[in-house]
Amino acid sequence: MIFKYIKTAWRNLKKSKFYTAINILGLSISIATAIMILLWVQDEISFDRFHKDYKQIYNVHNIWKDGDKEQISNSTPGPVGFYANDVPTIESSVRIAREDYGIISLKDQKDIYTGLSIAYADSSFFKFFSFPLLQSSKPNILTTLDEVTISETLNKKLFNGQEAIGKTILLGKTHFLVTGVFRDMPQNSSLKFDAIFPMSFLAKSFTENGGNGVWKTIDEDLGNFYFDTYLKLRNEANPDQAIAQINNRFIKTRDGSTKVTFKLGSLADKHLIAPDGNKSALRMVQIFGAVALLLLFIGAINYVNLATARAMDRAKEVSIRKIVGASRKQLFFQFMAETFLTFTLATVVATIWVMLSFSAYNSIAGKSMVFDLQNPALWLLLGSALLLTVLLASIYPSIQLSSFKPIAALKGKSSKPKNNIFRKGLVVFQYATSIILIICTLVIQKQMKYIRNYNLGYDTSYIFTVPLNEGSIENKSTVETKLAEDPAITAYSINGVYDPMSYGNATGDIDWPNRPKDYTLIVGRATIDKNFIPLMGMKFVEGGNLKGTPADSSSYIINETMAKQMGLKKPYVGAQMSLHEVPGTVVGVVKDFNFSNLKNPIGPMVFWTHRFAGTLYVKTTASNAQKAIEKVKTIFNSYPSEQPFEYTFLDSKFDKMYKSDLRTGLLFNIFASIAIFVSSLGLLALATNAAQTKVKEIGIRKVLGASIPQIVQLLGKEFVSLLIIAILIASPLAWYFANEWLANFSFKTELNFWIFLIGASIALLIAGLTISYQAIRAAKVNVINSLRDE
Repeated sequence: MIFKYIKTAWRNLKKSKFYTAINILGLSISIATAIMILLWVQDEISFDRFHKDYKQIYNVHNIWKDGDKEQISNSTPGPVGFYANDVPTIESSVRIAREDYGIISLKDQKDIYTGLSIAYADSSFFKFFSFPLLQSSKPNILTTLDEVTISETLNKKLFNGQEAIGKTILLGKTHFLVTGVFRDMPQNSSLKFDAIFPMSFLAKSFTENGGNGVWKTIDEDLGNFYFDTYLKLRNEANPDQAIAQINNRFIKTRDGSTKVTFKLGSLADKHLIAPDGNKSALRMVQIFGAVALLLLFIGAINYVNLATARAMDRAKEVSIRKIVGASRKQLFFQFMAETFLTFTLATVVATIWVMLSFSAYNSIAGKSMVFDLQNPALWLLLGSALLLTVLLASIYPSIQLSSFKPIAALKGKSSKPKNNIFRKGLVVFQYATSIILIICTLVIQKQMKYIRNYNLGYDTSYIFTVPLNEGSIENKSTVETKLAEDPAITAYSINGVYDPMSYGNATGDIDWPNRPKDYTLIVGRATIDKNFIPLMGMKFVEGGNLKGTPADSSSYIINETMAKQMGLKKPYVGAQMSLHEVPGTVVGVVKDFNFSNLKNPIGPMVFWTHRFAGTLYVKTTASNAQKAIEKVKTIFNSYPSEQPFEYTFLDSKFDKMYKSDLRTGLLFNIFASIAIFVSSLGLLALATNAAQTKVKEIGIRKVLGASIPQIVQLLGKEFVSLLIIAILIASPLAWYFANEWLANFSFKTELNFWIFLIGASIALLIAGLTISYQAIRAAKVNVINSLRDE
């Protein structure tokens, strides 16, 4: 019996090739797009969940709070991980210090590899996280000062993938023995390193360099928030109680004079929820999931619309079947079989769509996803889509088509359905969905444009940065003289700001007169020279720049936010303060500028002249850019070093920072466009139905002299009224969704009225073109054929 249903269904599908093609096209596009969205969503929520005990692992965040002001970040001072060892409910801890621009070479210094992501980590790292070791010389690694573990990829670069254990590499001028090779950290990991060095080496260097004031070891240093600290709690341990014990010890060690506390963030949420609670990444995952569901709904709705649009054509077929003895149950299952067969064919086509486009999709998404038919989540999607389609797209048409009365149908009295409310509701749903997607697409584009054009508070045009080698730094005066002589270079600066758009060097070791006893301020600190602020085009709101004299060693320049958070009163210039116990005077206050992602508010920043300054900034012009680069390269190479010459324009750093957001926005635009296209197919079905049900009325009106525009108006007025209803429903919903998404940005565009007006206009245009096309076709049909009855 089932085979008979399938055989008959196949004949009916072949008989109506146009409608079958529309059905399969709409369903296959919906399913294919939903599959790709699912894989993207699955990849996003899978971050860091491959670790064995990921549910027990937490990242420590620091919280600086003063009244209603609050700053939250990932960084912690070294003692936090040290304190964790004494908390009974904490099983283990690990501290990680990152270095994003590492330079590693072989001991002969012939092969040099730059731009590597390296880390210093406690010896518990590989037992704490589930990063497999492919090669290892001993059970416990990272326990001695001179050892290192490298990634599988770095091993291929350094040693052609051969046995690396026992071989030597250099970090700077220090020799390290390779004691392990770990498998490349997966794409869905928040931690990605090329090499991991022992924390004990960093601790030794810190102490040898004099420490930080009274703190001589990293286990004592409460001033530098330099580490990412992770804790693994015991089963059933309470995270709040565990961190409370660390907070109590931290406050006690600071003699109660701190407003910094710590909280725990789940490792499973790290990728999607920022330390400050910003859920913009999670919101996008939720939005994409909703778009996938909407696509499946729209595909199913299209099937309903096409099935009911053809009700008049199928009415006589159904009636004849009833007359020759078919029961209503048999007819119901016959139409269900057609749906099942259509969905199966659409699934096959969708699979082909995905296979053909998946490489391009990965390229756009910037991911390395795999389309695997053994993926359980994929089959869950297909099963859900089948159930959804059967429930929505089969039952209603099957009941309607199997319920025709034979005599009435054969007399042609069933051409006009008795109840159109359900179908009109589906049309309104499709209209509303399309309008919401159009408006959200416009908002995302407007926000991305706002970010690209936003004034960061400094200039980025034709400025490139160069990490200097040791010889250049030691001969700073000579380098500056050569730079000043070149006409292609309009300005230069040697400073410690490695990246002005993502600068995370922060400290709480700051003091000033009348600072409340329990008040701790976490500030960004950067080493600059007198050329930096003019080169970057920063504006002073009070005071002036450094002078380039010995007096600069006791001079500080702060931003507006820091002046406010210090509680300074105007005039700010002349205020006394100290950083790392170096006393000095505020000589200038610069206008606030962004030194992190625009999703974050501007924090406090202080400039001084102490400590390491190893980054060269060069400003040039469009016509002289290449000459300036060559000049700097010549100067750089005049000081022999294992470090190669590399440069990066600030504009490219900006693009890199927002590359992920731009990719996500592009993906949303693509998926939204697909959803709108599939909705248009459904609208085409409705227009076809309207033309079919009014075929004789159109014929009579043409005989009486009606023009084509009047026929178009006749068929379109009902859709316009439905569209107006959809606009009224969609506009507030679109405003809510857009506003929720924009709330995750500290700096954002405005939701103007014209966005909603354009969204509604685009929907009207799409609907108008779709309806007009079908209406004009109906109006051009021969009147004799329209009025003729079989």
